[in-house]
Amino acid sequence: MILFNKLKQIAPIKCSISLLMGLLLMGVVEAQQVIERPQLFKRESPYLRYTTYRVSLTGGLGTPVGSFKDFMGNSTLRNYSLAVDFVFPKNNLSLGFAIGSQYFKNRLPRQLFEYSNGAISAVQTRIMSAYPITLTGSYHVGDPNARIRPYVQAGLGAAFTEVSNYYGVLSTGDNGFRFVAQGGAGLRFLLSKTGNVGLEMGAAYQHLPFKLENEGISDVSSMNVRVGLFYRWW
Repeated sequence: MILFNKLKQIAPIKCSISLLMGLLLMGVVEAQQVIERPQLFKRESPYLRYTTYRVSLTGGLGTPVGSFKDFMGNSTLRNYSLAVDFVFPKNNLSLGFAIGSQYFKNRLPRQLFEYSNGAISAVQTRIMSAYPITLTGSYHVGDPNARIRPYVQAGLGAAFTEVSNYYGVLSTGDNGFRFVAQGGAGLRFLLSKTGNVGLEMGAAYQHLPFKLENEGISDVSSMNVRVGLFYRWW
């Protein structure tokens, strides 16, 4: 009977020791697994796995071309673009939209302007403003984490455009929405590999039909060179 009671007292102690040893053994096994698998949480960059997002803000030089060059003459630095892209890493493509702002101005000295119905002596101020909104598609060279990544881009959309020619306080001109097409190329520079911020520079031709017969204009197209920053996230 005494022996039986001692066994009853020893049994719970043995169970506790066994449970403790079991927990310690599980911890050792788990620790060994972590040590033996050091690459468990080192995965491919999210920019290489997922559709990501990019916003760009650029500005720079706009130069008139074609009949617009004959009318305007001057280039401008009031030439900006805000773009948002959805970047698809598997095929090096991105789709997005861009909103732009352009303002050209040329002030001519006082002179005599002769027309079929008369002549006028005035200081002439020529102004063109445009606000294009375009859907864009781009193809990139290299993977999304390349430090330098060239791209080509095309865009289609519409632009609210206004052309005015002031003779002193009197003016002629027209305004309204016009079709716009863009095509260009550029480079993006990541400031750090797999980072969020980078530099962007590019050049694009913008075709913007706008007929103004009395000024000899058939379009207000331009070449645009812009630089700026972009930010990307996922």
